[in-house]
Amino acid sequence: MPALTLDALAAMAETGEIDTVPACAVDMQGRLVGKRFHIAGFLEGGHEETHCCNYLLATDLEMATPDGYAATGWAAGYGNYTMKPDLSTLCPVPWLDGTALVLCDFLDHRSHAPAPHSSRQVLKA
Repeated sequence: MPALTLDALAAMAETGEIDTVPACAVDMQGRLVGKRFHIAGFLEGGHEETHCCNYLLATDLEMATPDGYAATGWAAGYGNYTMKPDLSTLCPVPWLDGTALVLCDFLDHRSHAPAPHSSRQVLKA
């Protein structure tokens, strides 16, 4: 599927063709994690950034957080990541009616530096 522009997405929202946008990243298990936006919320500001708990990159198959991760855990406390949508990945999802998906980069909540252990950052490096 070809990528969508924000203008094309807004036009599809007006016609009711798209009503949901999951903003996602891939965790260490290969699953999509993130948050689901109603189209209005995504167009109002979700396309710029959103936030999530940093445990999303350090969970096992049962979504439990094993010990031993430097980036997250009870010892260091759980913090947040900024999720920065990569709008070049925004595209319709053919198997989910009314849905477009965008992949995000995880950034440090304070510095906005890329999270070096995130899947997209590992691939970029």
